[in-house]
Amino acid sequence: MTSVQIGTVQFPAVAPADETFEGEKAPWMSGFSKDYQAFLQRQVDRDVECIPDRILAMLAASDRLVQGMQVTQLEHGLETATMAERAGMDLDIVVAALCHDMSKVVSTPNHAAIAAEMIKPFVSDDAYWMVKVHQDFEGIHYLAEIGVDPMIRLQHKDHPAYELAERFADEWDEKAFDPDYPMQPLEHFEPMVREVFSRKAKRPDNWTPLVAGVANAG
Repeated sequence: MTSVQIGTVQFPAVAPADETFEGEKAPWMSGFSKDYQAFLQRQVDRDVECIPDRILAMLAASDRLVQGMQVTQLEHGLETATMAERAGMDLDIVVAALCHDMSKVVSTPNHAAIAAEMIKPFVSDDAYWMVKVHQDFEGIHYLAEIGVDPMIRLQHKDHPAYELAERFADEWDEKAFDPDYPMQPLEHFEPMVREVFSRKAKRPDNWTPLVAGVANAG
């Protein structure tokens, strides 16, 4: 596994292996013992503590992605987050604005979906949805050039966070390509990133509680 040092954080950030398991380790999940499952869960819980560092590392990595713009993708995120913060938006919206394009270091075509799912367990529903649909809202500027309806945002007009997504796209995201804009540095947002991504992660929406110890077999 390749590890890349970026600033003060390391990607991938690896939790220290300070516990070992001496019991039997089945090579398939259905054969895991309860003791081994408990051991693995402790490792996952410890690994989750590294999420803020990984997010910061991905943001830092986006400073290497330019794609012909006048600013890097990190600078674009910093400008967008700075605008949101100066507009008085809450913590979740500011952090979502910062992170909305960080997934371009993985894939640009579906970056909105990737970034949205990465932040979903930690932010408000509105912040998640704002990031998830931001390509649809920004499409007004370029989708016609590739033969797609530029007003695709109207498909979402009945969503309760429509006005938020519209404001994000039209007042901040769309305007955040100015190399002279007085953006805040990543260090300014680091405490916010650490606060948000240190929260207890929400479970997937479709995970239903186990009732009286009886699993639903369908």
